[in-house]
Amino acid sequence: MTKIRALILLWACLATACVSPVRQQHEAVKANQPVKVNPTKSLDATEFLTFAETFSNSPADLQKQVLIETNHALALNPNDLLHRMKLVMIYGLPTSSVLDTPKAQNLLQQILQEDILANSQLAFSNLLFDHLVVVNKAAKNNNGDPKRLESLQQKNEVLQIKLDVTQQKLEAAQQKLDELKKIEKSMGER
Repeated sequence: MTKIRALILLWACLATACVSPVRQQHEAVKANQPVKVNPTKSLDATEFLTFAETFSNSPADLQKQVLIETNHALALNPNDLLHRMKLVMIYGLPTSSVLDTPKAQNLLQQILQEDILANSQLAFSNLLFDHLVVVNKAAKNNNGDPKRLESLQQKNEVLQIKLDVTQQKLEAAQQKLDELKKIEKSMGER
């Protein structure tokens, strides 16, 4: 019995602790006051990693729903670090159906400049930022590839035309050679 009472008491304390900040935020939103949330360094990078894994394994329609929910949460509280990082991962993870790496890089750069991340979060964020920079550079370099490919195709067409003209000249020369051989053969018979 005492264990059950202790568990109920613990559960009640946790529920009160969890509901209290949410109630304060809700009341502030009702009063049209900005919600003041100090960026916290209590979040561990494992929360970011857990979200990244869950999001990556989700189907596209669920990913879009998570994006909508995250944007809504950020509309209510734009300083919420967890939702800001979620938004970065939503746009920056390679398996995202709403992939927008330049946007993810800009959002993450803002977070990094604010210097609000704990050490483990900072390490994860720097790694993600480096990944986004590399992906954006590769995308930028690939944008030149279609132009290069088009140029190569044009050169190929010009070379094909030259080849066709040369082939026709070769066939004409071969015909003349055959005619000369016939003439030579007919002279030798006379």
